Amino acid sequence: MKASGEKPFAHEGGEYSIRPTVIGSLDAFVIDNAVVRLTIVPKLGGKIISLIRLESDHEYLLQPPEPGRAYRSRSYGDKFEDYETSGFDECAPTVGECGYSEEPFLARRLPDHGDVWCLPSVAEIVGEQIRLTTDLRSLPLRFRKTIQLRGNTVRLDYEATNLSQSSVKFLWSAHPLLRVEPGAEIILPKEVTVVEVAWSLAGRLGKPGDQCAWPVTPERSGHTISLNQIVSPNSGTAEKLFTPRLREGFCGMFLPRENEGIALRFDPHLVPYIGIWICQGGWPTSRAAKHFTVALEPCSGRPDSLEEAVKRNECVVIRGLESMQWWMEIEVNRGAPRSRWM
Repeated sequence: MKASGEKPFAHEGGEYSIRPTVIGSLDAFVIDNAVVRLTIVPKLGGKIISLIRLESDHEYLLQPPEPGRAYRSRSYGDKFEDYETSGFDECAPTVGECGYSEEPFLARRLPDHGDVWCLPSVAEIVGEQIRLTTDLRSLPLRFRKTIQLRGNTVRLDYEATNLSQSSVKFLWSAHPLLRVEPGAEIILPKEVTVVEVAWSLAGRLGKPGDQCAWPVTPERSGHTISLNQIVSPNSGTAEKLFTPRLREGFCGMFLPRENEGIALRFDPHLVPYIGIWICQGGWPTSRAAKHFTVALEPCSGRPDSLEEAVKRNECVVIRGLESMQWWMEIEVNRGAPRSRWM
Protein backbone atom coordinates (compact mmCIF):
# COMPACT_ATOMS: atom_id res chain seq x y z
CA MET A 1 0.00 0.00 0.00
CA LYS A 2 1.41 3.36 -0.98
CA ALA A 3 0.67 6.48 1.00
CA SER A 4 1.81 10.08 1.01
CA GLY A 5 0.54 13.07 2.95
CA GLU A 6 -1.30 10.99 5.58
CA LYS A 7 -1.26 13.74 8.19
CA PRO A 8 -4.43 15.85 8.57
CA PHE A 9 -4.31 19.10 6.63
CA ALA A 10 -6.37 22.26 6.48
CA HIS A 11 -9.29 22.30 4.05
CA GLU A 12 -11.49 25.23 3.16
CA GLY A 13 -14.67 25.13 5.26
CA GLY A 14 -13.23 22.89 7.98
CA GLU A 15 -10.63 20.29 8.84
CA TYR A 16 -9.97 17.68 6.15
CA SER A 17 -8.11 14.53 7.13
CA ILE A 18 -7.15 11.17 5.70
CA ARG A 19 -5.95 8.79 8.34
CA PRO A 20 -5.11 5.10 8.46
CA THR A 21 -7.06 2.72 10.68
CA VAL A 22 -7.67 -1.03 11.01
CA ILE A 23 -10.98 -2.82 10.40
CA GLY A 24 -10.79 -6.32 11.86
CA SER A 25 -7.34 -7.35 10.66
CA LEU A 26 -7.44 -5.23 7.49
CA ASP A 27 -5.82 -1.86 6.86
CA ALA A 28 -8.32 0.89 6.08
CA PHE A 29 -8.54 4.64 5.61
CA VAL A 30 -10.95 7.19 7.06
CA ILE A 31 -11.63 10.43 5.15
CA ASP A 32 -13.25 13.18 7.23
CA ASN A 33 -14.04 16.77 6.26
CA ALA A 34 -16.15 17.67 9.35
CA VAL A 35 -19.31 17.17 7.24
CA VAL A 36 -18.98 13.57 6.04
CA ARG A 37 -16.88 10.63 7.22
CA LEU A 38 -16.04 7.80 4.81
CA THR A 39 -14.23 4.52 5.56
CA ILE A 40 -12.49 2.51 2.80
CA VAL A 41 -10.81 -0.92 2.89
CA PRO A 42 -8.31 -1.25 0.01
CA LYS A 43 -7.75 -5.00 0.43
CA LEU A 44 -11.47 -5.55 -0.24
CA GLY A 45 -11.28 -3.97 -3.70
CA GLY A 46 -11.52 -0.43 -2.35
CA LYS A 47 -14.84 -1.21 -0.65
CA ILE A 48 -16.52 1.74 1.10
CA ILE A 49 -17.83 0.25 4.33
CA SER A 50 -19.22 3.38 5.97
CA LEU A 51 -20.66 6.75 4.91
CA ILE A 52 -21.81 8.98 7.77
CA ARG A 53 -23.23 12.50 7.75
CA LEU A 54 -21.67 13.91 10.89
CA GLU A 55 -24.34 16.45 11.87
CA SER A 56 -26.87 13.66 12.41
CA ASP A 57 -24.43 10.74 12.83
CA HIS A 58 -26.55 8.89 10.26
CA GLU A 59 -24.98 5.84 8.58
CA TYR A 60 -26.20 5.52 4.97
CA LEU A 61 -24.68 2.17 4.08
CA LEU A 62 -26.01 -1.22 5.11
CA GLN A 63 -23.79 -2.73 7.78
CA PRO A 64 -22.98 -6.46 7.79
CA PRO A 65 -26.13 -8.43 8.68
CA GLU A 66 -23.87 -11.15 10.12
CA PRO A 67 -20.92 -9.37 11.79
CA GLY A 68 -19.07 -12.63 12.36
CA ARG A 69 -18.76 -13.09 8.58
CA ALA A 70 -17.64 -9.52 7.94
CA TYR A 71 -14.45 -8.06 6.50
CA ARG A 72 -12.60 -11.29 5.76
CA SER A 73 -10.06 -11.67 3.01
CA ARG A 74 -11.54 -13.33 -0.04
CA SER A 75 -10.17 -15.14 -3.05
CA TYR A 76 -10.69 -14.40 -6.72
CA GLY A 77 -13.82 -16.08 -8.02
CA ASP A 78 -15.56 -16.42 -4.66
CA LYS A 79 -19.33 -16.01 -4.38
CA PHE A 80 -20.41 -12.55 -3.26
CA GLU A 81 -23.12 -13.83 -0.89
CA ASP A 82 -20.52 -15.81 1.10
CA TYR A 83 -19.05 -12.58 2.48
CA GLU A 84 -20.32 -9.31 4.00
CA THR A 85 -23.08 -8.32 1.59
CA SER A 86 -23.04 -4.73 2.81
CA GLY A 87 -21.42 -1.37 2.10
CA PHE A 88 -20.43 -0.14 -1.37
CA ASP A 89 -18.54 -2.46 -3.72
CA GLU A 90 -17.60 -1.93 -7.36
CA CYS A 91 -18.73 -4.49 -9.97
CA ALA A 92 -16.55 -4.84 -13.08
CA PRO A 93 -16.37 -6.22 -15.77
CA THR A 94 -19.71 -7.90 -14.99
CA VAL A 95 -22.20 -8.29 -12.16
CA GLY A 96 -23.58 -11.69 -13.01
CA GLU A 97 -21.23 -14.66 -13.41
CA CYS A 98 -20.88 -15.44 -17.10
CA GLY A 99 -18.53 -16.26 -19.96
CA TYR A 100 -16.85 -13.88 -22.37
CA SER A 101 -18.17 -14.64 -25.84
CA GLU A 102 -15.71 -13.04 -28.29
CA GLU A 103 -12.15 -13.59 -29.47
CA PRO A 104 -9.41 -13.26 -28.39
CA PHE A 105 -10.80 -13.81 -24.88
CA LEU A 106 -13.40 -16.39 -25.86
CA ALA A 107 -14.64 -18.67 -23.07
CA ARG A 108 -12.95 -16.77 -20.25
CA ARG A 109 -15.10 -16.99 -17.12
CA LEU A 110 -16.11 -13.74 -15.41
CA PRO A 111 -16.79 -14.26 -11.69
CA ASP A 112 -19.87 -13.45 -9.63
CA HIS A 113 -20.10 -9.65 -9.09
CA GLY A 114 -16.96 -9.26 -11.18
CA ASP A 115 -13.28 -9.09 -10.26
CA VAL A 116 -12.85 -5.89 -8.25
CA TRP A 117 -14.70 -6.76 -5.02
CA CYS A 118 -12.63 -9.92 -4.49
CA LEU A 119 -9.19 -8.52 -5.39
CA PRO A 120 -6.98 -6.15 -3.37
CA SER A 121 -6.56 -2.58 -4.58
CA VAL A 122 -3.38 -0.53 -4.38
CA ALA A 123 -4.15 2.65 -2.42
CA GLU A 124 -2.33 5.95 -2.87
CA ILE A 125 -3.02 9.17 -1.00
CA VAL A 126 -2.53 12.17 -3.28
CA GLY A 127 -3.36 15.44 -1.53
CA GLU A 128 -7.04 15.31 -0.57
CA GLN A 129 -7.73 12.22 -2.68
CA ILE A 130 -7.43 8.46 -2.28
CA ARG A 131 -6.70 6.62 -5.52
CA LEU A 132 -7.43 2.88 -5.65
CA THR A 133 -6.15 0.73 -8.50
CA THR A 134 -7.06 -2.89 -9.28
CA ASP A 135 -5.76 -5.06 -12.11
CA LEU A 136 -8.52 -7.42 -13.22
CA ARG A 137 -7.78 -11.11 -13.81
CA SER A 138 -10.63 -12.14 -16.06
CA LEU A 139 -9.87 -9.54 -18.75
CA PRO A 140 -6.82 -7.32 -19.45
CA LEU A 141 -8.24 -4.25 -17.73
CA ARG A 142 -6.98 -1.89 -15.04
CA PHE A 143 -9.72 -0.32 -12.90
CA ARG A 144 -9.07 2.91 -11.01
CA LYS A 145 -11.26 4.85 -8.59
CA THR A 146 -10.36 8.21 -7.05
CA ILE A 147 -12.30 9.46 -4.02
CA GLN A 148 -12.55 12.98 -2.60
CA LEU A 149 -14.97 14.70 -0.21
CA ARG A 150 -16.47 18.05 -1.22
CA GLY A 151 -18.74 19.38 1.52
CA ASN A 152 -21.67 16.97 1.80
CA THR A 153 -20.71 15.21 -1.44
CA VAL A 154 -18.47 12.23 -2.18
CA ARG A 155 -16.85 12.65 -5.59
CA LEU A 156 -15.86 9.40 -7.34
CA ASP A 157 -13.81 9.55 -10.54
CA TYR A 158 -13.34 6.31 -12.45
CA GLU A 159 -11.04 5.08 -15.18
CA ALA A 160 -10.82 1.71 -16.94
CA THR A 161 -7.75 1.06 -19.09
CA ASN A 162 -7.42 -1.70 -21.68
CA LEU A 163 -3.94 -3.21 -21.29
CA SER A 164 -4.21 -5.29 -24.47
CA GLN A 165 -4.04 -4.56 -28.18
CA SER A 166 -7.56 -5.97 -28.72
CA SER A 167 -10.87 -4.29 -27.94
CA VAL A 168 -12.54 -5.38 -24.70
CA LYS A 169 -16.23 -5.23 -23.87
CA PHE A 170 -16.97 -4.15 -20.35
CA LEU A 171 -19.74 -3.54 -17.85
CA TRP A 172 -19.46 -1.46 -14.68
CA SER A 173 -22.03 -1.08 -11.93
CA ALA A 174 -21.90 0.76 -8.66
CA HIS A 175 -23.12 -1.51 -5.86
CA PRO A 176 -24.01 0.58 -2.79
CA LEU A 177 -26.27 -1.35 -0.40
CA LEU A 178 -28.22 1.28 1.55
CA ARG A 179 -29.82 1.27 4.97
CA VAL A 180 -33.58 1.55 4.71
CA GLU A 181 -36.62 1.81 6.97
CA PRO A 182 -40.35 1.15 6.46
CA GLY A 183 -41.73 4.13 4.55
CA ALA A 184 -38.46 4.90 2.75
CA GLU A 185 -38.94 6.19 -0.79
CA ILE A 186 -36.87 5.43 -3.88
CA ILE A 187 -36.63 8.46 -6.17
CA LEU A 188 -35.92 8.09 -9.89
CA PRO A 189 -36.03 10.69 -12.67
CA LYS A 190 -39.58 11.56 -13.77
CA GLU A 191 -38.80 10.16 -17.21
CA VAL A 192 -38.80 6.62 -15.75
CA THR A 193 -42.31 5.21 -16.19
CA VAL A 194 -41.37 1.58 -16.87
CA VAL A 195 -38.58 -0.69 -15.64
CA GLU A 196 -37.24 -4.00 -16.92
CA VAL A 197 -37.34 -7.06 -14.68
CA ALA A 198 -33.93 -8.72 -14.34
CA TRP A 199 -35.00 -11.04 -11.50
CA SER A 200 -38.04 -11.23 -9.25
CA LEU A 201 -38.37 -13.74 -6.42
CA ALA A 202 -41.04 -16.32 -7.32
CA GLY A 203 -41.77 -14.30 -10.46
CA ARG A 204 -43.76 -11.71 -8.49
CA LEU A 205 -43.19 -9.04 -11.15
CA GLY A 206 -42.64 -11.37 -14.08
CA LYS A 207 -39.74 -13.16 -15.72
CA PRO A 208 -36.39 -11.68 -16.82
CA GLY A 209 -36.88 -9.29 -19.71
CA ASP A 210 -40.48 -8.41 -18.81
CA GLN A 211 -41.42 -4.79 -18.21
CA CYS A 212 -43.54 -3.35 -15.46
CA ALA A 213 -44.79 0.15 -14.75
CA TRP A 214 -42.91 2.44 -12.37
CA PRO A 215 -43.65 3.31 -9.65
CA VAL A 216 -47.13 1.71 -9.36
CA THR A 217 -47.59 -1.71 -10.94
CA PRO A 218 -49.67 -4.87 -10.55
CA GLU A 219 -47.88 -7.92 -9.20
CA ARG A 220 -48.61 -11.46 -10.35
CA SER A 221 -51.40 -11.88 -7.77
CA GLY A 222 -53.21 -8.87 -9.25
CA HIS A 223 -52.59 -6.60 -6.28
CA THR A 224 -51.28 -3.14 -7.12
CA ILE A 225 -48.04 -2.20 -5.38
CA SER A 226 -45.87 0.91 -5.18
CA LEU A 227 -42.37 -0.23 -6.05
CA ASN A 228 -40.84 3.03 -4.85
CA GLN A 229 -42.18 2.59 -1.30
CA ILE A 230 -40.31 0.34 1.13
CA VAL A 231 -42.69 -1.64 3.33
CA SER A 232 -41.15 -4.13 5.78
CA PRO A 233 -38.18 -6.44 6.35
CA ASN A 234 -40.75 -9.23 6.67
CA SER A 235 -42.32 -8.78 3.22
CA GLY A 236 -40.33 -11.71 1.83
CA THR A 237 -39.70 -10.03 -1.54
CA ALA A 238 -36.62 -9.34 -3.65
CA GLU A 239 -36.31 -7.77 -7.11
CA LYS A 240 -33.61 -6.54 -9.47
CA LEU A 241 -34.89 -3.99 -11.98
CA PHE A 242 -33.34 -1.73 -14.62
CA THR A 243 -34.37 1.65 -15.98
CA PRO A 244 -34.42 2.35 -19.72
CA ARG A 245 -31.59 4.47 -21.12
CA LEU A 246 -31.70 7.78 -19.25
CA ARG A 247 -31.54 11.44 -20.19
CA GLU A 248 -31.01 12.54 -16.58
CA GLY A 249 -28.29 11.05 -14.39
CA PHE A 250 -29.94 11.02 -10.98
CA CYS A 251 -31.46 8.71 -8.38
CA GLY A 252 -31.95 8.89 -4.65
CA MET A 253 -33.67 7.68 -1.53
CA PHE A 254 -35.46 9.45 1.30
CA LEU A 255 -35.87 8.10 4.84
CA PRO A 256 -38.76 10.08 6.35
CA ARG A 257 -38.38 8.85 9.95
CA GLU A 258 -34.72 9.86 9.99
CA ASN A 259 -35.32 12.83 7.66
CA GLU A 260 -32.21 11.79 5.72
CA GLY A 261 -31.70 11.84 1.97
CA ILE A 262 -29.06 10.44 -0.35
CA ALA A 263 -28.68 11.31 -4.05
CA LEU A 264 -26.46 9.76 -6.70
CA ARG A 265 -25.59 11.93 -9.71
CA PHE A 266 -23.74 10.93 -12.87
CA ASP A 267 -23.45 11.72 -16.59
CA PRO A 268 -26.08 9.63 -18.45
CA HIS A 269 -24.06 9.83 -21.67
CA LEU A 270 -21.36 7.81 -19.86
CA VAL A 271 -23.54 5.90 -17.39
CA PRO A 272 -26.91 5.46 -19.11
CA TYR A 273 -28.81 3.08 -16.80
CA ILE A 274 -29.74 2.51 -13.16
CA GLY A 275 -30.09 -0.95 -11.65
CA ILE A 276 -32.46 -1.10 -8.66
CA TRP A 277 -32.15 -3.90 -6.10
CA ILE A 278 -35.05 -3.94 -3.63
CA CYS A 279 -34.77 -6.62 -0.94
CA GLN A 280 -37.36 -6.83 1.82
CA GLY A 281 -36.51 -10.14 3.49
CA GLY A 282 -36.39 -12.23 0.30
CA TRP A 283 -32.62 -12.77 -0.10
CA PRO A 284 -30.19 -14.45 0.30
CA THR A 285 -32.17 -17.58 -0.45
CA SER A 286 -29.35 -19.77 0.89
CA ARG A 287 -29.31 -18.46 4.48
CA ALA A 288 -31.76 -17.75 7.27
CA ALA A 289 -30.53 -14.18 7.79
CA LYS A 290 -32.35 -12.11 5.16
CA HIS A 291 -31.56 -8.59 4.02
CA PHE A 292 -33.55 -5.39 4.25
CA THR A 293 -31.91 -3.00 1.83
CA VAL A 294 -32.05 -1.06 -1.43
CA ALA A 295 -29.17 -0.73 -3.86
CA LEU A 296 -29.27 2.12 -6.37
CA GLU A 297 -26.78 1.07 -9.03
CA PRO A 298 -25.81 3.50 -11.80
CA CYS A 299 -24.31 1.28 -14.49
CA SER A 300 -22.76 1.36 -17.94
CA GLY A 301 -24.81 -1.54 -19.30
CA ARG A 302 -27.61 -3.99 -18.67
CA PRO A 303 -28.56 -6.62 -17.61
CA ASP A 304 -26.16 -7.91 -14.93
CA SER A 305 -24.46 -10.44 -17.22
CA LEU A 306 -21.85 -8.97 -19.55
CA GLU A 307 -22.50 -11.89 -21.89
CA GLU A 308 -26.16 -10.86 -22.20
CA ALA A 309 -25.28 -7.15 -22.39
CA VAL A 310 -23.00 -7.90 -25.36
CA LYS A 311 -25.85 -9.68 -27.16
CA ARG A 312 -28.08 -6.65 -26.58
CA ASN A 313 -25.36 -4.15 -27.52
CA GLU A 314 -25.85 -2.52 -24.10
CA CYS A 315 -22.28 -2.51 -22.85
CA VAL A 316 -19.10 -0.46 -23.26
CA VAL A 317 -16.28 -1.19 -25.70
CA ILE A 318 -12.75 -0.08 -24.81
CA ARG A 319 -10.39 -0.18 -27.76
CA GLY A 320 -6.89 -1.61 -27.47
CA LEU A 321 -4.56 0.35 -25.17
CA GLU A 322 -7.22 3.03 -24.63
CA SER A 323 -9.03 4.22 -21.49
CA MET A 324 -12.48 5.45 -20.62
CA GLN A 325 -13.41 7.77 -17.77
CA TRP A 326 -16.66 8.45 -15.93
CA TRP A 327 -17.75 9.87 -12.59
CA MET A 328 -20.39 9.73 -9.89
CA GLU A 329 -21.26 12.00 -6.97
CA ILE A 330 -23.02 10.92 -3.78
CA GLU A 331 -24.73 13.76 -1.93
CA VAL A 332 -26.09 13.28 1.61
CA ASN A 333 -28.30 15.78 3.36
CA ARG A 334 -31.18 16.45 5.71
CA GLY A 335 -34.54 16.06 3.97
CA ALA A 336 -35.50 14.53 0.64
CA PRO A 337 -33.00 14.53 -2.24
CA ARG A 338 -34.05 16.59 -5.24
CA SER A 339 -33.39 16.16 -8.92
CA ARG A 340 -31.75 19.23 -10.41
CA TRP A 341 -34.47 19.15 -13.05
CA MET A 342 -37.26 19.53 -10.46
